[in-house]
Amino acid sequence: MGGGPLRVLAVASKPPFPPIGGGSLALHGLLRGLSEAGVSVRVVAQGTPPTTGRPSPYSVRHVARRPRSWARVLPSLLTRRPLAVARYRTAALERAVEEEMLRFTPDVVHLEQLHLAWLIPRTAGRSAVVLRQQNVESLLLARVASLLPVPLRWAARLESHRSARFEAAACASADLVAAITESDADVLRALAPRARVEVLPAPLAPEAHVAPLTLRGAPPFLCVGSFDWLPNRDGIRWLVGDVWPTLRRLAPHAVLHLAGPGSDTLGYEGDLSIERHGRVETAASLYDPRAVVLVPLRAGSGVRMRILEAWATGVPVVASAVAGEGLVTMDGDGALLASTAQEFASAAVRLAGEPELRRTIVERGRARVADHSCARVAERAQALYRRAIEIRCV
Repeated sequence: MGGGPLRVLAVASKPPFPPIGGGSLALHGLLRGLSEAGVSVRVVAQGTPPTTGRPSPYSVRHVARRPRSWARVLPSLLTRRPLAVARYRTAALERAVEEEMLRFTPDVVHLEQLHLAWLIPRTAGRSAVVLRQQNVESLLLARVASLLPVPLRWAARLESHRSARFEAAACASADLVAAITESDADVLRALAPRARVEVLPAPLAPEAHVAPLTLRGAPPFLCVGSFDWLPNRDGIRWLVGDVWPTLRRLAPHAVLHLAGPGSDTLGYEGDLSIERHGRVETAASLYDPRAVVLVPLRAGSGVRMRILEAWATGVPVVASAVAGEGLVTMDGDGALLASTAQEFASAAVRLAGEPELRRTIVERGRARVADHSCARVAERAQALYRRAIEIRCV
């Protein structure tokens, strides 16, 4: 490392800007914070971003190639490489990373998610390598398996075991692993005892101030997410099928608002109590101060960025225990936690109808969101990058 600013090459499996979905939100917040702190940042991202009139706050090189299809990566079952990793192992991405390594000569290569850990042998020894784990992939797969029918359940469990072996080796071979929560860090340390695992919280980049929409419904309930992701799709099916009938009996004039990628493909066209917004450019516009945010995830890992968004905008949250993991330490700590459909519906109606409870939950959430500011997380990231450089030089 020379005397100039720290140079970080981040490699991502999808474009971080404009941020669409929780994963890109988390990475965008980090990159934005690093850039604002004077770190020299370059990004190589697989995929082409949607058009937007806003400029990216950091340099991004897009590799215009989609992940390989599931059918094409099936031969990976004969290797030790998980299918999800094989999908993102492309020659085009490898070439782009190699070219940026030569041009930019980064101090640190930041690999976002296990999907890109196959690049560790290609970058190690030339720069310090930090593997950012937004979740524990093997744990996520094990939880998803419980939602699937046989024989898909068996296939998911097998892939979870394969992923655990790969994840352990990848964590051990990186100079440093940056988990997103303490609970994830504990799982990764048990999985890979030789790995150096630290915690780098999820940052939330504040959006430009926009006046929130007045959502239809008395009260309105809001569920935002990437509904092309299986756990989110399962969660919304549970919400609409099991929770919503009970909630509607308790609040007959309520309307459920679904927003985010894939929300317009969920069905429910004939139900006037459900409104689908599709992909929105500015999620902050949906957080009507009268609303209650619902996060009905039944399988997951990492953190839910939508809870952080709700905290930042002052809208109370009802979440499942899995959704609150890593953020909500107990019931009432920034959100009400609920397990059953009846509990979920009752908690949502309580937050809509009890101003004092609503005020308490909102205040606790706002107090917690400061820990996830871009500046604070970027400062922590720089300390971890420098530690990774020291480890590599030993």
